[in-house]
Amino acid sequence: MTLKTLIPMLNVADIEASLEFYRDALGFEVVSLPDKVKEWQWATIRSGATELMVSQTEEGPQLAMPIDLAANSGWPTIFYFYPDDVVALYESVRAKGFETTELETTFYGMREFSMQDPDGHVLSFGQDVEE
Repeated sequence: MTLKTLIPMLNVADIEASLEFYRDALGFEVVSLPDKVKEWQWATIRSGATELMVSQTEEGPQLAMPIDLAANSGWPTIFYFYPDDVVALYESVRAKGFETTELETTFYGMREFSMQDPDGHVLSFGQDVEE
């Protein structure tokens, strides 16, 4: 037996705010039926081959906001994405007014930046510097 796919489900406090963030900041689209999103307060979202599920709960995730992402500590989980052009994504996200860390090249050969979603989930984006 092998596992075929992993789709993280993120606990969120406000599904509409989360869907707006993932759409506006990162270009995700909702693939769940609108009536099910409203009824279940749950949705699957997709950008390219990447999928996430978001599910609204009464108390939300209760994550620290904001985490000092530059300190590289204090986060429970990082969702690490591999965009086809991390520089273009960084410039786009920043131009839209979203707060991120600086784009930097790491000692392990990745060009990357991080940000938090409205609920405090840590999102990192990286691309091999040789690409």
